[in-house]
Amino acid sequence: MTADLTKRSDAAATDAPDTVTTAAETPTAQSDAGDRKVTDRAGAESARLGGASVLSRVVLVCSAVLLVIALAGAAWFGAGWVRAAFTDGPRAEARDTALDAARQAALNMTSMNLDDVPGSLALARSSMTGALLDSATKNKDQAEQMAQQSGVGMTSKVLGSALTSLNSEEDKASALVVLQVTEKGKDKPPADYRYTWTVDLAKDGEVWKAEQISSLSQPVLLSGGPAGRPTAPAADQPPAAPKPGS
Repeated sequence: MTADLTKRSDAAATDAPDTVTTAAETPTAQSDAGDRKVTDRAGAESARLGGASVLSRVVLVCSAVLLVIALAGAAWFGAGWVRAAFTDGPRAEARDTALDAARQAALNMTSMNLDDVPGSLALARSSMTGALLDSATKNKDQAEQMAQQSGVGMTSKVLGSALTSLNSEEDKASALVVLQVTEKGKDKPPADYRYTWTVDLAKDGEVWKAEQISSLSQPVLLSGGPAGRPTAPAADQPPAAPKPGS
């Protein structure tokens, strides 16, 4: 009996360390597995954050490129607006003003009120400048005498006009003006003529005025008296300028 107890005790003593060792090894394995899971999660999170970081950089770069394009476009169109404001606008205004001046000059030079010949000639001179004005002023008395002797009054209207050239830097311009001029004598029926003139303009101060008049063709009879009949000279025109009916 005593021998059996001794054997069991020895067997228990022999088996006990093995049980303890096995029990001690279990937490270590679990710890290793846990560490691997944590490491895997950390790697996945790092990869996710890395991908997000790359995506953010791509978005940032694209946004910067779009911003540069937008700024470049704004600068281009802004420059276009500036050019239009400082060049196209004034040039368009100069075209309109010069053409209006050419039309008015042609009307003033083809108008003659027999009740006020000096006033009609002065009106014509008000639209002249340069050599044309000098010649008209020099021949003022002669033109007044011829107008009174002819006894032909004149009125006119513009049928059409166009600016043919403009040099706004040098304040020069040219225009084509087509007129209908009505001549009426004291004892003669009225006659309508078509005049086609080139009016060369120059700026006199801030006002466009005619510095040369050229007739592109002989006046064409539209209605009334016989074509080619002699008539009075246009208001205050120098000898070289076109004359009504000439």
